[in-house]
Amino acid sequence: MARRHRAGVRTLRAAAQLLEDAAALDSLVPIASAIGCGGAVTTLDQELLREIGLTATEARMVDAPGALRALLLEVDDGAPLRNLLPRIATRLASRTPHVLWIVIATQPATSQVAIAAWRADRQPPRVVALVADRTRIVDSDAETLATLGVAGDARTDGDVLTHARWVEVLGREALTRRFYRALEMRVESLATTLGRGGAAERRELALLYASRLLFLCFLEAKGWLDSDRGFLARAFDSCMETGGHFHRRVLLPLFFGTLNTRYTRRAPAARALGRIPFLNGGLFARTPNERALRGVLFPDEEMGELFSQVFARYRFTAREESTDWIESAVDPEMLGKAFESLMASTDRKGSGSFYTPHSLVARVAEAALGRALHVSPETCHADSVVELSEITRHALRVRLEELTILDPACGSGAFLVYALERVADLRRAAGDTRAVTEIRRDVLMRSIFGVDKNPTAVWLCELRLWLSVLIESEVENPLDVRPLPNLDRNVRVGDSLAADAVRDGMTGFADASGLRHVRERYARASGRRKASLVRQLDREERRIALERIEHELVSVSALRRDLLGAMRGRDLFGDRGTPLADARVHAATLRRRAAALRFERRRLTAGGALPFSFVVHFADVMAHGGFDVILGNPPWVRLHRIPPSERESLRARFRVFRAGAWESGAARAQAGRGFAAQVDLAALFVERAVRLLRPGAVLSLLVPMKLWQSLAGGGVRRLLIEETRIVELEDFADAPSTFDAAVYPSLIVAERWSDDHTWA
Repeated sequence: MARRHRAGVRTLRAAAQLLEDAAALDSLVPIASAIGCGGAVTTLDQELLREIGLTATEARMVDAPGALRALLLEVDDGAPLRNLLPRIATRLASRTPHVLWIVIATQPATSQVAIAAWRADRQPPRVVALVADRTRIVDSDAETLATLGVAGDARTDGDVLTHARWVEVLGREALTRRFYRALEMRVESLATTLGRGGAAERRELALLYASRLLFLCFLEAKGWLDSDRGFLARAFDSCMETGGHFHRRVLLPLFFGTLNTRYTRRAPAARALGRIPFLNGGLFARTPNERALRGVLFPDEEMGELFSQVFARYRFTAREESTDWIESAVDPEMLGKAFESLMASTDRKGSGSFYTPHSLVARVAEAALGRALHVSPETCHADSVVELSEITRHALRVRLEELTILDPACGSGAFLVYALERVADLRRAAGDTRAVTEIRRDVLMRSIFGVDKNPTAVWLCELRLWLSVLIESEVENPLDVRPLPNLDRNVRVGDSLAADAVRDGMTGFADASGLRHVRERYARASGRRKASLVRQLDREERRIALERIEHELVSVSALRRDLLGAMRGRDLFGDRGTPLADARVHAATLRRRAAALRFERRRLTAGGALPFSFVVHFADVMAHGGFDVILGNPPWVRLHRIPPSERESLRARFRVFRAGAWESGAARAQAGRGFAAQVDLAALFVERAVRLLRPGAVLSLLVPMKLWQSLAGGGVRRLLIEETRIVELEDFADAPSTFDAAVYPSLIVAERWSDDHTWA
């Protein structure tokens, strides 16, 4: 029997049939046999089941070669397998560390079947699993089972290697590679079908539509699209049966007449789509590129390929991987990696945009939050917080409610999503009794901030943050789903390095006390109220920008007046001296700066667009001294890849650039000054992060290891030593194996000095 099933599972149809049939304990035996566990079957008694934390469950154990064993479970209660399987793994790993387990479970109440495994090299173990719906097996489910069978057939490799391959197959890497290739092919094909616009605009529109549909796949997995987990495929098929034109007849009404419109205000065509939640206008509002290409439609043939090759082929889960769980399904984190994979290699080198593995995201965020909350890494977890005294928990909760977190190069939002979920968990453990989804909404509106140059990356960041809020909702009726918060005033499109200086004169010239209140009201608003608050925010930000210009003009004029007075004054003998060259240069610089400020004042007064500025767009945070936490993985770009004009502008604004060379080290090494002047863009982000921190606050960044070893890192090393207290400096020597690039990162964690240190 075992041989027959292993042969049969080599076809996707046979693998899918095994999963579809897994409705009871007996039907799990063929699956075990198909993956290489075809030995004796033993029924486990209830006493043994209680020892490993299983109640109301039937179980069997199947022998396999060496230390391999399969545990078969029929779960009677409705508790999510995602919560049950990590508990089982923890018990088995502690009681039977010598056994290499694979768990196969069926849950009749939910029609779910799961296959899970874990490595024995960490406690608690991190479970990797396939969780499939027996009533809707997709190709990726069958492919995963078939690949497990191939790994189980490799008997000569030994039990340890076989189990390692099982873990690798269930760990999603094989799935993600297939998914990225399929998505990239379809996005490129979609872009080529558009008859208008440049190549970049067509590609951006294709990626936007693919990303929106991916978002809807996650909602579909929740049952929120007319309570139909096959809504999109059925809508496409129905449209094709009645004349086609899916983009015009289905997607446009769905995006712009349904998802961004309250149910009571929807047109008949929108209502005909069924019970679709109102998600607010931020996600499904037309972008500038869409407006420029208005009227351009994707053909049915290409949309059909997108559905058949991507949406219908893969399983989607709205939950991202965590420290104890990885699911063999497409999750929101893949949106970030998909964005990175769809960028041309030349663009990636120029922008320094690379996907950061989850393990490093967690390490950076945990280090930052632990220092910012003044707790040990062990305490910075929900389980540990629950055990603290009531007074300590209350103090921690107050601190968490006021926390402000910034990623100045947020990309698709990996660090912000992790920080959002971790802060929400800590607030709940510290005594916040609201539902998880409500706590996350509050954290998102009050504490999470991001900036990135790429509008598509910002859009994907917002999308992932929205999904993080929605996923914990227990709402079943799609029409009861709360609208999403507006995030475009928390996550901004802008260049963190091009923004103006951020510490000098932050206070005393602009009252920003009302900005936070208006921004939080705007985040919750929709419809006419939302439009009114947008205008109010625009007026407030413009007022702050103009007051800041006036403040700087007064300062520059006073400096220039004093300098000219000194240059034109007489000495003790009544003689006029010859002004020094440096004084003349400084006076000319001040004159040009004053002229530039007056020009900018006229431009903004006339209604010109506001350039991104931390002291304007996040004025309330900066008026309180700065952010509490700055974290992330800023771009790594050598400055020879940046245009000369932009390099000169950066040199004028950043001290680590002007004084970046470790000239004494270069002299001792007889290397020449040129080797000491190759500053990396990441060093400039370190300086910007220090300037954005309030006194006593924390930065936690992934930066190139060369900053601590090369001659060109002299300036950033001096900055950190003189203006911060370095808490951690860690070399991730094995990072090239986890990044999709030959990079050598390090983690720097530092606290800005609380007293007034300056860098001469």
